[in-house]
Amino acid sequence: MPEEDIKVLLVDDDEIDRLAIQRFVQREGLPYRLDVVTSKAAAVEKLRNNVYDIAILDFLLPDGTGMEILAQVGETPAIFVTGSGDERTAVKALRQGAYDYLIKDPERNYLIVLPATISTVLERKHAERALIESELKHRVLLNSIQTPTLALKEDMTVVYCNDAYTALVGKSVGELEGQNLLEVFPKLRSSHTYQAYLKALQTGQTQEVEGALGERFYHSRIFRTPWGILAIAEDVTERRLAQEALIRYNEELEQRVAERTADLETAMSDLERSYSDTIKAITAAMDAKDSYTRGHSEEVKRIALSIGRRFGLDGSGLRRLEYAALLHDIGKIGISDQLLTKSAGLTDLEYAAIKLHPEIGGRLVSQVEMLREVGAIIQAHHEFYDGSGYPLGLSGDQIPLEARIISVADAYEAMTSDRPYRKAFEQGEATRRLLEAEGTQFDPRVIKAFLESTKEMHKQDKC
Repeated sequence: MPEEDIKVLLVDDDEIDRLAIQRFVQREGLPYRLDVVTSKAAAVEKLRNNVYDIAILDFLLPDGTGMEILAQVGETPAIFVTGSGDERTAVKALRQGAYDYLIKDPERNYLIVLPATISTVLERKHAERALIESELKHRVLLNSIQTPTLALKEDMTVVYCNDAYTALVGKSVGELEGQNLLEVFPKLRSSHTYQAYLKALQTGQTQEVEGALGERFYHSRIFRTPWGILAIAEDVTERRLAQEALIRYNEELEQRVAERTADLETAMSDLERSYSDTIKAITAAMDAKDSYTRGHSEEVKRIALSIGRRFGLDGSGLRRLEYAALLHDIGKIGISDQLLTKSAGLTDLEYAAIKLHPEIGGRLVSQVEMLREVGAIIQAHHEFYDGSGYPLGLSGDQIPLEARIISVADAYEAMTSDRPYRKAFEQGEATRRLLEAEGTQFDPRVIKAFLESTKEMHKQDKC
């Protein structure tokens, strides 16, 4: 606010003090527009009908006290003025909402510090308004996130939570914010989630825990923050059910094979065929989830196998590469369709949720004994050759060869296909971008094999 617009309500019934302040403001050329009243009733009336930047309140008035006016000032910051020796009264006024106080002295030297006091109070009020606006923007952003999010102080007091979290636990924001979470949910104290909270506080390390609420399953990531804890919950019901279905199917297949008396080689062939059929069914289910990526896994498989043959892979190696290529995005099965098909840019939290899919997919597929190596490939398919990828920051030959191959095939197929947020690139442009990332994101040997296989496929197409 410009200084010339500073509107000051002066409430003081002492004519000498009142005139002293008015003359001081005039003599010093201070940019204050003074509105002067001498009673509590007049002050309340002024505050009801006008907007002031600041109010200066005397303690004793003919019809009441400045303390009683404090309840009427609303958003107007107030400076309390009291006589010498009334410091206790001034402190009480601060507790009831006054921004600052001045002690009157016989020589009226307190007037010298009045301008600085007013400036300090106005700056504080401005900072408070900016903080409130920031909090409102933060809450709007927080509520735009579909993932349940909760922030706690170290003593388990809820700092804030978003709408997704309140919907999850069946409580309103008013019932949660400012309350101790252990008092709102007494059973929490004996849960694995609470132990994870404590461990995050004690060690500073991110904790992960899974639990059920009603018929839904949730995976929570718990982070240590400067103020306490940030917990982000992810609905993993579909993933959990898919995992249980895979495990159950695996058990059924193994039992069926064990019961057979036919030749072991034939039995293993049947088992592999069943796995292949299951993987194709899961791939079809993933394709149905997002029309933009329909056929993506099949195309990644085709490109990956072509590169794999350049590296001399055959038999079980190619089969492992095929399964990993088909299932590389299975970790996205628990991510909302809205997030996967979002056309606008992702927030940091949304991007963090997307980045979990290689680890989730790897862990999910590794539950099946026969696909354990495939799970390791899936987990590593977003690692970068220079070590700057995720989730483990592997580099070079630490990354399984099959994962390095899928990384190139996945990137090329994604770039040459339409997405909600952009149109497909031409093949030449996609290839140029792959070459730009050679040695950083991609293994140079895999890029070379990709270029050779692409050239070979073009020759075959011409024939």
